[in-house]
Formats: sequence, C-alpha cells, structure tokens
Amino acid sequence: MSPSLSPNDLHHEDLSLPEALDTHPLSQGLTPEHKERLAIFSKIRRYRPGHRIVEANEVGSEMYLLLSGSVKVSAEDPAGREITLAVLYSGDFFGEVSLWDNRGRTATVETLEPSQVVSIPGPPLLDLMRESPDMAFRLLTTLSARLRETDAKLMHMAYGDSYQKVARSLLEIYTKEGGLDGETPFIPDRFTRQELASLSGVTRETVSRSLGAFTMAGVIRLEKDRIVILSLDRLKKEGQAR
Repeated sequence: MSPSLSPNDLHHEDLSLPEALDTHPLSQGLTPEHKERLAIFSKIRRYRPGHRIVEANEVGSEMYLLLSGSVKVSAEDPAGREITLAVLYSGDFFGEVSLWDNRGRTATVETLEPSQVVSIPGPPLLDLMRESPDMAFRLLTTLSARLRETDAKLMHMAYGDSYQKVARSLLEIYTKEGGLDGETPFIPDRFTRQELASLSGVTRETVSRSLGAFTMAGVIRLEKDRIVILSLDRLKKEGQAR
C-alpha cells in the first residue's frame, strides 16, 4: 500500500481546513459557523497514486471530500474479478454509505493520481446535516444520481457486446475529463488497459482488440499520452445498443 504524500508531493498551494471545505460543492450553503465546527473534526490527507483510501468490507464511519486528483471505486464480482464502478474527481465525495449503518465498506476506493481529500468523522457530520437540510439535500441528490448511473452501468455490462462496453467507457471518461485540441476531442490515456477493462467489464485482451478495431476504423487515434477521438459521433454509435 502506498504511503501518504508529504506536503511537497502535490503541485498546488496547501489550503487550510476552512478554505478546503469552502471550495467543495457539498459545503455550499453551510454557515461560517458550521464550517468552523466541521473543521475542528476534519483532516486534510494527501495520497500518492495507487493508495487505497477505503477497503471493501472494512468498518469505517468517515466520509471523504475529494479536493484534487481522482480515484476509482471498485468491487469484486463472485469470481474475484475487479469491477470498476465509478471514477470520481475533484468536487466528488465517497465513503458516505457507512455513515448511516456503521457497517463494512461496500467498495474499495483507490487513488489514480496524486490526490488530496478531507476526511470527516461520521458523528459530527451527521449532527451537522440535521442542522443543515441544504447539505443533506445535496448529499441525497448526488446519491440518487449515482444510483441511476450504477444501474445503467450494470445494464450495459450485462447486455452490451464487448465493443459497445469499451466505447461507452471511453465516452464516460471523455465526459468527465476529456479536452479539445483545437476542435478535436481527446482523453488522457492514463488508465492502464487492465483499469479500462475493469471499467468496461471485459478482459484486457478485449480492450486491446476493441481499441485496435476503433483505430483501424478511423474512430480514434492512439498517441503516447492520450486517445484522440477522430469521430465522436461514430464512437457514440459504437456505444449504442445493437
């Protein structure tokens, strides 16, 4: 397991806890007094890539606000294979399920790049949500959206063909962290083929075959550190049900 980062391992200015809380969308609507109270119990933590912040089945009651970086949320299927359920980015949060029942974690959360989080113990956070319906509403709204996304993901994993699954994963990554080079869309190619396979619900070999087929068809172009999307419409078509 990777150790935590030293303050110099992240390339941005350190924030105080009140400032860090103030930058996160979940804290919007909290009064300055609420943020100060939350800061008393919270801690800023920094992690290198590959660090497991949360382990599935471990008992824990902290919730985490992701300030910078990105993490993958994964679980194992009955055969012991890793399935990536989601990739979360700055402004997201995780660990909220255990707030309500103090039981084992439902998934593993691992950093994909240098990341900074705020860890908040469950009891004071629950007390605060009782006093701040706006914060509780934001939390429940996000949980509802995640449930819908997970349902859709499980459906396409169960019924989509291999090319369709990989195409949808590429589109999901593009939606969350894609960019434009002029008018040409691209996504950073920082996921390993195994991670992309886990995200798609297929094997690593299938990912390689799918990327090769998309390249031959002129849908994408593989470069050293990114995947250039030559035809976003055709990639969307590949991701549609057949």
